Amino acid sequence: MAKGDCVEGCTSPPVCPAMWNSPLQAQFHNGKSECEGVWSFNIKEGYYGDIDLSGLKVMYGFNSPSPFPPKKSEPWVCIIYIDQSADDRQAQALEKIFRECWKHMGEVLRVKRAKIEFKKELINGGPLASHEVISEGLYHLIARPFKTLDGKPRYINSIYGGHINIGVSKVNKFNDPDLPRGSWDVPGMSTTYYEFVVHLKKLYWFP
Repeated sequence: MAKGDCVEGCTSPPVCPAMWNSPLQAQFHNGKSECEGVWSFNIKEGYYGDIDLSGLKVMYGFNSPSPFPPKKSEPWVCIIYIDQSADDRQAQALEKIFRECWKHMGEVLRVKRAKIEFKKELINGGPLASHEVISEGLYHLIARPFKTLDGKPRYINSIYGGHINIGVSKVNKFNDPDLPRGSWDVPGMSTTYYEFVVHLKKLYWFP
């Protein structure tokens, strides 16, 4: 089991049309309907057997199929980045969990270790929140939330029925040549955030 905070930033304008399985804005992707991004996870509480995972971080750097939506079944691809502060047993446990959760999306290209900083700042006591994720030399996201006139989070419904809070990036940089489309610097794009939970009967992170 693992639960905590998830924030995602991609390279499509808010709100990313992939949320509705719709074509993506080709003018932002070299004339192609495709998208790239990073899901970041801050595990507040977690375990794998007797292995404590609390306080650790994980990221998926991903590419959508191109073109999107695909005409036939094509995988999303990702690299899993595991907190370098995890010991060997913790890292192995996190890899097992997040590989399993990615199966419904597609293919894991590689697994790497990375230093990951995750910062969440509640606004007016929450649940409205801003986020910053830093992985030095790899990724930097600063995201601010969209809010309603009365100061509540704006959200969309996930495909599973839960609420996905939405926002926009102030900083959105990524660079890893091991991901096929693995370099971007595009602020002003779509971000999402929510509390996630995964366990044996829920092997997906969307709410």
